[in-house]
Amino acid sequence: MTTDDDLRRTWEDQQAVHKIDREQRFAVMLDYVEHLTGAPKRVLDLACGPGSITRRVLDRFPAARVVAVDLDPLLLRLATGAFAGDERVNVLSRNLDHPDWTTGLDGDFDAVLTATALHWLSPPAFARVCRAVAGLIRPGGVFLNADHVLIDDERLRAAADALHQQHLDTAFAAGAQSCDDWYHRAYALPQYRSLWAERQHLFTHWSGDLMRPASWHLDELHAAGFETADVVWRYGNNAVTVAIR
Repeated sequence: MTTDDDLRRTWEDQQAVHKIDREQRFAVMLDYVEHLTGAPKRVLDLACGPGSITRRVLDRFPAARVVAVDLDPLLLRLATGAFAGDERVNVLSRNLDHPDWTTGLDGDFDAVLTATALHWLSPPAFARVCRAVAGLIRPGGVFLNADHVLIDDERLRAAADALHQQHLDTAFAAGAQSCDDWYHRAYALPQYRSLWAERQHLFTHWSGDLMRPASWHLDELHAAGFETADVVWRYGNNAVTVAIR
């Protein structure tokens, strides 16, 4: 029988296939958090999935407290189970597409981190989330987004896409599991099959096609009220942006 531990492990495996140098990307995010804020006391893990960022935050900063939010019902159960009994972590259901998703969240976070998630939002929703995050971070705190942040030059962007597709084709031909395969197999399990209809309903307005160049992302962060923002790490069309409140 496939257990929740199996699902969390295979989640990490398939994400590593889709995101080359995923561990380096996480390490860079936490390096910038520590350098800019010191060891964080309060962290918000935005669209937390099964808790990938939260786990790495706690491994690096054991004294931190993390609020982890997501919408997907299966991923929320996996995250809740992963940190059951750990008073440092509070897992909450929140829909970032709704303007009131910050209700009940205290501000003054040292850092807000998110990975491979915000590209699912529409441009207006992305702008709303950036403004809301700016309101949740203490002065001098940071917002780090690791996601599809495209190369501005179209020719180089196309080359990066082609190279990434070659990587995926090779990995899948060798038997690697894709993200879509993971979702379909996980939701087909008897213990989670009943949640599929709920997920479909919740994600009605999430498109996954917010593929904009870095200059657009940085403009949105500045407009949201961040003092400064820039790309600090990149592998092809996947990048980490850091914004300072």
